[in-house]
Amino acid sequence: MSGTQDEYAGNFDYWEKAAATHGTTEHDLHYHFDKVVAGGTLMVELEAQAIAAATGGTDSDPLSGVRDTDVLFLQSHLGADGVVMARAGARVTCADFSPTALGRARELAERVGVHIDTVVCDSRAIPESLYGRFDLVYVTVGAICWIDDLDLWMRQVSLALRPGGRLVMVEIHPLYQMIDQRVPDLVVDFPYGGGTGLTYEGTGTYADPTAELTSSTTCYAHSIGDIVTGAIRAGQRIDVLEEHVAIDINPRGDDVLQQGDDGRYRLLIGRGSTPSDPPHPFPVFFTLLTTKL
Repeated sequence: MSGTQDEYAGNFDYWEKAAATHGTTEHDLHYHFDKVVAGGTLMVELEAQAIAAATGGTDSDPLSGVRDTDVLFLQSHLGADGVVMARAGARVTCADFSPTALGRARELAERVGVHIDTVVCDSRAIPESLYGRFDLVYVTVGAICWIDDLDLWMRQVSLALRPGGRLVMVEIHPLYQMIDQRVPDLVVDFPYGGGTGLTYEGTGTYADPTAELTSSTTCYAHSIGDIVTGAIRAGQRIDVLEEHVAIDINPRGDDVLQQGDDGRYRLLIGRGSTPSDPPHPFPVFFTLLTTKL
């Protein structure tokens, strides 16, 4: 899904290992599949709201609009949101470059009692069998940072959509992506956009920092301008671009975000205009909704 062959190999190795690990340990921060099997969801509120806005879902039943629609969950990893949409009546295809991840997605679908299709592919080069088939392409948190050529990736989204089909993207905001550490000193170790790639050596994963997993991964910087322009160049109309300063989860599991009394996480840096004023929050997620022209 990225850059040079070495970078691709490193990223593929990481995601194969992560797919085998996520949801299997007591330390996992995100992948609580028993909740899905019991009828719940792992979607955060922003994801459900974005799907509702794109499909006509309601506040009380945000996934009601996906019934009888064709959905492509691109870079689906373990596919939990796809399984939930299938349970809501959508015809779901999960696409990912990790065979292990898609195997886990099929296992989850079987446990829930729904059917999903799966396709192993590079999201920068989807197979022709996916062209023009979908009412909705769904992309969620932590996907596009693995993509070196965002314009090429956006063209794949357009190829997958029918005319009038929608892209629903809920993603990490590039400003939050830039920040590695907030305390004791602010460390900004990632650029703002331009497709620049940085390689990291590390252990564990975002979902389980304690996992016995070593990796060498490369991520790529995309600004809000890069993302929006890429969608427009691919023949999509921008319908909604919303930036969010408070979210329901801590996606990286570190202390860059602070949890407030309301249970939501925010990126608070510096101080207000006076010592007694709290800092204003920076954006941490964004929602992008587009329509294929």
